[in-house]
Amino acid sequence: MLGQKEKAIVNYLSQHRDRFVTSKELAEHLSCSDRTARTYIKSLMTYSPQDTGIKIIAKQGYGYQMQVIDEQKHLSFLSENHLDQTRETIDITDRHNYILNKLIFEQDKIFFDDLMDQLYVSRSTLSSDFKKIRKELLKYDLTIESRANKGVFVKGSEHDKRRFIMDYFFSGHFLKNLHQYVGDEFFNLPISFEELTIIVLDECRSDNLKLSDFMIQNLVVHIALAIKRVKDGFDLSPIAIDDEKFHKEIRVAGRILKRIQNRMELNFPREEVNYIALHLITQKNDGQSLESKDSNMLLRHDLTEALKKIDGLYGYHFADDFTLIEGLLVHLEVLAERLAIDVHLDNPLLAEIKGQYSDAFHLTQKLLDDLATFADYRLSDDEIAYITLHLMASLERQREENKLNVLVICATGYGSAQMLNNRLKNELSPFINIADVIGYYDISDDRLQGIDLIISSIDLSHLVFSVPVLTVSVFLKEDEVAQIKEKILTLQPSSKKIEKPKDDLILEQVFDDYFSERYFQIFDSADKEELLISMVNSLNDKQDACYAKSMLDLVHRREEMSTVAFNDVIAVPHPIKAIDKRHKIAVAVIKHGIDWDRHFSKVQLVFLVSPSIYENEGLAAITNRIVDLTDQPKLQEKLSASDSFTAFRQVFLSDNKEG
Repeated sequence: MLGQKEKAIVNYLSQHRDRFVTSKELAEHLSCSDRTARTYIKSLMTYSPQDTGIKIIAKQGYGYQMQVIDEQKHLSFLSENHLDQTRETIDITDRHNYILNKLIFEQDKIFFDDLMDQLYVSRSTLSSDFKKIRKELLKYDLTIESRANKGVFVKGSEHDKRRFIMDYFFSGHFLKNLHQYVGDEFFNLPISFEELTIIVLDECRSDNLKLSDFMIQNLVVHIALAIKRVKDGFDLSPIAIDDEKFHKEIRVAGRILKRIQNRMELNFPREEVNYIALHLITQKNDGQSLESKDSNMLLRHDLTEALKKIDGLYGYHFADDFTLIEGLLVHLEVLAERLAIDVHLDNPLLAEIKGQYSDAFHLTQKLLDDLATFADYRLSDDEIAYITLHLMASLERQREENKLNVLVICATGYGSAQMLNNRLKNELSPFINIADVIGYYDISDDRLQGIDLIISSIDLSHLVFSVPVLTVSVFLKEDEVAQIKEKILTLQPSSKKIEKPKDDLILEQVFDDYFSERYFQIFDSADKEELLISMVNSLNDKQDACYAKSMLDLVHRREEMSTVAFNDVIAVPHPIKAIDKRHKIAVAVIKHGIDWDRHFSKVQLVFLVSPSIYENEGLAAITNRIVDLTDQPKLQEKLSASDSFTAFRQVFLSDNKEG
């Protein structure tokens, strides 16, 4: 069996098979030394390609590259080592979801070491995850406990566990599921998805059927379509299930349908009980044979590769959508079981899906063409339309995720603020998500977390933020709407690019207007307060004691509002209001870094911005350039290594692109 680090290397090389990967890159990925990374690589290279299906090539000066020489052996090797190629890309939210699925739904023994291997994270990262999860569970009177030989588990009443499951997994607080995007209105049901979910959840958990959140979601969608089938008069083909072997699943399916019948006064045919029971049988977690696990691994691999192919052709991000992949896998596994016993379903939504969502339907056809599991079957349009629902939900998620998070700031956060809020929603809701509406004095670090753009009805030009700020009137005029739309185009999350000055010559002229060798200092190390005093003194052209005291006080008051550290390297302190007649910027380079605050302990570049009380033409170009630097680690290194103002100026004005 591979160790945790070796698994991480296999996964990383597998995902970057198109190129050589250096030992330095692997070391950064593993959070270890270059030498240690090479040791792990050498260990992996001792495995026989005849056993693993892979070969690792080492090329001096280039690094390492993985070649798959036998796909089936490769997949078996991954399966034997519990390697899941999609796990590597799980972000923190999906990681929490994965852990909670294990704790709440599977309810088996869960050990820290196993989770570390499955998620490719360190013990400290996992401990941090559990700290946040504990806090979330505490709201529902649930706790996480740990015991020897039993691992970690959730303690609390079943009632509280079900409350948590509904809020966390099915209300979209963390997981944006299919129900949210292809929901009640599209299905036109006389019962809500939430109520259907409660019924399924109650009956499955009462009989201790262990279904994950994705399994329950798929089952609820199946039941929603079953309701439409009955209402629209569709017939079902008979399906035979071993009553003795699967009596529990049949019993649970019967209770689910009985509750729905009582709620809606709708009669379901006997066949529908067996169809739901088939879902419950197929989706059981326990007792999977090795052959079945290999088959599921192959399906996951083929699905991921097929989604990547579609992404490459059409520019989507399906292969990065954890929710889509997990939901599709559950659906496709059930579909494979049905096809194996020659059971097919009519889809009452087929006409609407082909008519209104033809693009998604054709994408689904292309996807299924690349899945070897279904190569021997001719799937009907009805079956394809079922799968299309998952892609439709993913497309909606991608549109939602591409919206900018906007913070709206007004004088108080009330009255006129709500007017501006409503105008923004009416005019720009397809492009922005309004995260909050606050007053000027409510600006804080917490309020700025995750914000892409600030829209304010009061002038904030005297303050510097790490995100762009647009000033508009509370009535939001047409030209202001156009201005916001223009800005949004430069800030799309997919590009993650900050607007840079269009003319480098203009930036050069602006630089000389704000910066000066008199305001430039280099330190080996420094105390924060002493550094600020020294920088303020450099700006104090007239050596006015009152100026120095006022400036320091205003700088501290600005930092009380929210942090002025833009990242681990750069801080931009500035007064909460302008007091200088002429604008200027002091710069300090601290070679060994400075302890700025509890979040940033190695700041090396400090820009003390002092705007003018009169005019600050070009300041936006300077601050945009500083913000741009936060995504340029190589340029940050060069600036931090500057041994003179001339060298600093040359690097600051150099091409924004990393070399």
